[in-house]
Amino acid sequence: MIARCAILVALTASGCASHASRLSATPLAPGSGEIGVAVDALVVERGREPVALPLPQMSYRRGLRPGIDIGGAAHLAGAEASVRLALLERARVAVAWAGGLAIGFEPVTNNTTDLIYARALPRLIAELRPRPGSQWPAWIATAVPSLTFTGPLTMFGGVAGNARFIVRPGAALAARWPLHDGRAMWLELTAQPAYAIGDGWIAPSYQGGAAFTF
Repeated sequence: MIARCAILVALTASGCASHASRLSATPLAPGSGEIGVAVDALVVERGREPVALPLPQMSYRRGLRPGIDIGGAAHLAGAEASVRLALLERARVAVAWAGGLAIGFEPVTNNTTDLIYARALPRLIAELRPRPGSQWPAWIATAVPSLTFTGPLTMFGGVAGNARFIVRPGAALAARWPLHDGRAMWLELTAQPAYAIGDGWIAPSYQGGAAFTF
């Protein structure tokens, strides 16, 4: 019985939608690839109380041509695909745009999300690189708005509703430390207020955690 409950908790936690960005403003070189492994804490409102849920995630990107790469991320019950385009590079400053689409199923629903979702994910990424030889990380600020279409299904009786759109203005701040052989360590924090069209403002979500890319 205890084992079954533990499995259910793991499946439930891993099924929540990810709001992380974890993209720099530097697309990969043509033909190169990058794998990422992340563990985050996602803070959402369940019922009327905030709850922090663990959220493991894996990602992969590949360079297509100079200044353009594609990739995606996946967790247990959802996935995202995106393309990233370099816009500007001047000395230590770089700017890029990324656009993506996420879909998934959430075993736990709450006042921020519904059970089934499709999400459009435009991003504007600004990166400040460290000086050569510096021990400081690259600092990355990202505008992470999203538009989510959510399904009417829910696990909790009495709170089911019609399908709706949720607009989330949001921002992410990350630090990226380069390691040996092209590896890197990331720390990132994301905050997203949420506005349900027709229903008004609802509970915001927060996500923070660490990742390694190689």
